[in-house]
Amino acid sequence: MGDRRRLYNLQSSRGDGHLVQSVSDDYDDEDLLLSGARRQPPSFNYIKVCVVAFSVVVVFFSGFFSHSLLISFGKPSSEHKIDNIGSVIDPSKIKEYHIELTKSTHLAGSQRNYELAQYIANQFHDFAFDNVELKNYSIRLPFPDEKKPNAVKLFDSSGEVQHTCRNIEVPLNDFEKNNPTTPLFNAHSKPGSVRAPYVYVNFAEIEDFKLLKENNITVKDKVVLARYGQTFRGNKVKNAADAGALAIVLFKDLLDPDREDRFPLSEFAPSSAGERGTIGTWDGDTDTPGWPSVQKSFLKADGPKLSAPIISQPITGDDAVVLLKALAKRDDFDFPENWQPGLLKDKEFGIGTGAEDGPQLEVTVNVDVRRVNITNVVGTITGYLEPDRWVILGNHRDAWTYGAIDPSSGTAAVIETARALGHFLNKGWRPRRTIKIASWDAEEWGLIGSLEWVEEKRALLKHRGVVYINTDIAEGGNCMSVDATGSPLYENITGTVLNTVNSGDFPKMELSGSGSDMYGFYCYAGVSVVNVNCASYSDVYHSLYDERNLFDIVDKDYKNLAKVSSSLAQLVVGVSEPAVIPGRVVEYGNRIQEWWDVLKPKVLQAFTRLKIDEELIHIMDDTLFELGEAANNFKSEVIDKLNSDSTLLEIRRANDKMMQFDRAFLVDEEIPGTMFYSKNILVSPSESNLYTGSGFPGLLQAVSTPTSTKKDVLLQLERIRWALNAATAVLKS
Repeated sequence: MGDRRRLYNLQSSRGDGHLVQSVSDDYDDEDLLLSGARRQPPSFNYIKVCVVAFSVVVVFFSGFFSHSLLISFGKPSSEHKIDNIGSVIDPSKIKEYHIELTKSTHLAGSQRNYELAQYIANQFHDFAFDNVELKNYSIRLPFPDEKKPNAVKLFDSSGEVQHTCRNIEVPLNDFEKNNPTTPLFNAHSKPGSVRAPYVYVNFAEIEDFKLLKENNITVKDKVVLARYGQTFRGNKVKNAADAGALAIVLFKDLLDPDREDRFPLSEFAPSSAGERGTIGTWDGDTDTPGWPSVQKSFLKADGPKLSAPIISQPITGDDAVVLLKALAKRDDFDFPENWQPGLLKDKEFGIGTGAEDGPQLEVTVNVDVRRVNITNVVGTITGYLEPDRWVILGNHRDAWTYGAIDPSSGTAAVIETARALGHFLNKGWRPRRTIKIASWDAEEWGLIGSLEWVEEKRALLKHRGVVYINTDIAEGGNCMSVDATGSPLYENITGTVLNTVNSGDFPKMELSGSGSDMYGFYCYAGVSVVNVNCASYSDVYHSLYDERNLFDIVDKDYKNLAKVSSSLAQLVVGVSEPAVIPGRVVEYGNRIQEWWDVLKPKVLQAFTRLKIDEELIHIMDDTLFELGEAANNFKSEVIDKLNSDSTLLEIRRANDKMMQFDRAFLVDEEIPGTMFYSKNILVSPSESNLYTGSGFPGLLQAVSTPTSTKKDVLLQLERIRWALNAATAVLKS
């Protein structure tokens, strides 16, 4: 079995002998790793435990009975405070990190991505973090087969090949020519080859297929051609499969087709761009759903890897123009204006008849499933007074190509936030609560790195997680303002921070979807989340052109990224420092009421159809009223009465209630219309678009599905009612 006492290995990650701490897979208990030391002999440990336990008892009871345990108890000896952490954010440092991060392609599981994990870990070490952990997970990922490239070919009616689509974009500068990258592919596509007539289906949304069916245009046993946009690409594939298609070919349309200046002259993608990306409508490692895939896991899957229901392959816009022009125009189908591709603005194009004697597409996808190690980096600054309360900041590291926008803009901003915190650490400052900063791996393949960590830490997160703050695309293209989505609990502090950074009014915070790493925290562990990103968007996303030269156009001085880094830093400090965490349960209760008011008309329609007594609506109204009343009483009778004479116990109880408020909405059963990890009955990603969130997802699914039964609707209502009652009880207890 080896030396089971060894908790970590030290290994050199750079030529200068700089060491980073790499934690073994079997032991990663933060409480043991904080000091970075080996376990002491049992007898000595026993003595230490007894001494610590006795000290805790003495301190607790002296504080409990004498009220001498005050808010200021346990402050660091230094009087240094963080007055304005944004003032130490340095755009030149962000540029330095960004250049390193974008030197070459760094797919999940690649050597380069592991080197970047070590690079980030060394930065955290330099910033005086108390602990830096590199955590490996063993994952099977479906890569493109280098020996058998994917292909899309156009055949004419005589069976001759008329056009072969490129499987990678045309390089536009020396950097792209000299740094090969990943070919165009959709991760988790079904492997295989099909040849059939094809039909253009716009964005491949449910409404698009419905319109085609109404006009007697079938896609059954056909290949469909669709453009990216409007909804998550995995939803497009699912919709096409549900409509009976054999395969789907996806292309990147032009954003703002009237513009002539495109990359490398602007942030707007040229017609030669394509888009890689996952099409899985699930998240996490499907081989180990519900538990982490650590190196020495008992269970190791070796069967077929879960894939999408049909074949999917992306192509460039230039190739899409050829395919669209080859399609026959339907005189009997007057398509809406929003079906016009930007690539063919003001030009005629065909929808396709789907006739067997018409043009056909052959789509071939080959997959190489390989087991790789993915690596998360988690740096820790231990809180001086509440080390068992975690404020977590995270961003993913892996990229489909060079990742200048996605995700390295966010990664560079997070590293600079870490440096700013380290600046104050070196002056004697220490946060009240523990701060953890993470760099996740394999996000692009389905949020795998963060979800593996959440699975591993789920029990701890339920007790210790105060908030998870996420960023992904921190600079999307001339980012003039910073935006955020997430839990209404932290809408107030988020708005305060962003109003300062943006010099303007922050709108109401919308719900988060599953498009980035916050998903596992709020849907699976019940930890409140805030997702901070740039409010603008560049369509070079996931293409060959998502490379560092883009920043000479969109943010040459890195001042926009500095805004995001400042926002992240202020949020981290704003939640980790105050005695009372800045949660707002009254505002949260009001938002829940708003979601119910929006959904109620659909519920009433379902009640009429299924002959359900409308008295149940009044019961739900009363339940929400009681929640709102409890939230108002909690604010007036608990929060508003806390002051400098309040004991640590009183403050802790108030904070714990706010932390547990979001947890009250977790359920163990599957929620209809969501994914495996969606255990949050109140908010989860929308089934029709996994990029967005929806309120009461299970009930929304039940009342929107014509085949739902009375029992289906009542079950969801009952579960919501008891979750709301649980949240009320949390505040009243």
